[in-house]
Amino acid sequence: MARRTALPAAAVALVAAVCTPFMTAPAASAAPAKLSDDFNGDGYRDFVMLGGSHAKDGRVTVVYGTPSGPGTRVQIIHQDSAGIPGAVEAEDGWGSASTTADLDRDGFADLVVSSPGEDVGTIQSRGGLTVVWGSAKGLGSGTVFNSPVPQEYEGQGDHFGEEVVSGDFDGDGDQDLAVTSHSRSGVVVLKGPFTRAGGKSGWDSLGGSYGYLWAPNLVAGRVTADAATDLYILGNDLQDGTSDLDLRAYFHRGGSTFTQRAGELRVPDDGGHQSGDILAIGDFDKDRYGDLAIGRGYETGDGERGYVTVQYGGSGGPDIARKPVKFTQNTTGVPGTSENEDFFGSAIAAGDVNGDGYADLAVGARGEDLGTKRNAGTVSVLLGRAGGLSGTGAKSYTQDTSGITGTTETEDQFGAYLKLTDYTRDGRADLVIDTNEQLGYEDRWGLVHLLKGSGSGITTTGSKAYSVTSLKLSYTRLGGPFTR
Repeated sequence: MARRTALPAAAVALVAAVCTPFMTAPAASAAPAKLSDDFNGDGYRDFVMLGGSHAKDGRVTVVYGTPSGPGTRVQIIHQDSAGIPGAVEAEDGWGSASTTADLDRDGFADLVVSSPGEDVGTIQSRGGLTVVWGSAKGLGSGTVFNSPVPQEYEGQGDHFGEEVVSGDFDGDGDQDLAVTSHSRSGVVVLKGPFTRAGGKSGWDSLGGSYGYLWAPNLVAGRVTADAATDLYILGNDLQDGTSDLDLRAYFHRGGSTFTQRAGELRVPDDGGHQSGDILAIGDFDKDRYGDLAIGRGYETGDGERGYVTVQYGGSGGPDIARKPVKFTQNTTGVPGTSENEDFFGSAIAAGDVNGDGYADLAVGARGEDLGTKRNAGTVSVLLGRAGGLSGTGAKSYTQDTSGITGTTETEDQFGAYLKLTDYTRDGRADLVIDTNEQLGYEDRWGLVHLLKGSGSGITTTGSKAYSVTSLKLSYTRLGGPFTR
């Protein structure tokens, strides 16, 4: 898993972003999709994997849903696919990040794929998003949305799309996109609805509340009780006058004031910045307010043992009257022991695995050694309850757990990427786990596990596993990261 170790330069003269709409997108008459990741409208969630390549760049692997979870119908999408704009080029980063939403309100979810390294004309690394439109037949043609941010340096773009998340951020009923930008904007909101001809309702910058916003990580979800989607940005204001290395979790409340920073939390940091699935929002104490979990798997001062910190939410966003709670493998009830380079918290995901109304948290420790097997990896599931997340009743899973495909091996890194989503439509979140598994003695890699939720939590009964072999793909690698 890549980690960021350096901040971009900030002492430069910058051009202010002028946020005006390019065009107005007409409102669609169809009802929006009920599920944000049901591309063909059959009522089942579809599963997207971003790991693996096609020729010189990335690809996306889509496994369509069935009543028992993602099945065997597979679609491979890349920039050489019919109907997808552009061409496969080295360092475009196509598939670096992805999200799903019904952007044109036609009743079918759409897939958003980023390419932050894409050159546009003479502008290097301008970046962009490809929206692959859903339909009754599944995903089809695509439309590119490039960065709307004015250039700050001649010939150099803003790497638009290293992170992208979706939600109704302004509360108008249409799905919007929040997208990172290496510019004074920091994060750009593309406002829906969108059209297949390239229309949108406008765009806004979130950078107005900062000197220079550096925003490597985003997570969207419901924090307050409002209908609008809220956003946390994990990053830093590079021109706020402070000199510490600590990160901040900046809160933007959904609604009419979304572009303004509504709160912030200090996140202790020693410079070991990392990307990946390290942010999650879930209501762990069932008080109707979303709580923020942050995985800190790579802190060198901690020996990279890793931990997770949880900041509980309140009516206006983060409830600063409640102190953040820290979880490690030494927390009472959490399986295992905290050891150097376990990377506990290098991936996290939130969801209700047992249907009790409390969000639960899956935590990956991809560096966990098991016996003589280095970096074999484990995943622990911590349960929500009255009062909040707890180690009581937590369970741990490895590839040696009965019912899980494969066996524990060195460098499997079980839990490098995680996702909690209800793929079986039973009201309980299912756990998706990425593993760096070598398939036999061949140069074929990657095994993705699906463990189902149940009344007693995650179960290995009826588990599934996906690989290039099981899905009959000609590629050599399959896996995470997964869509946000």
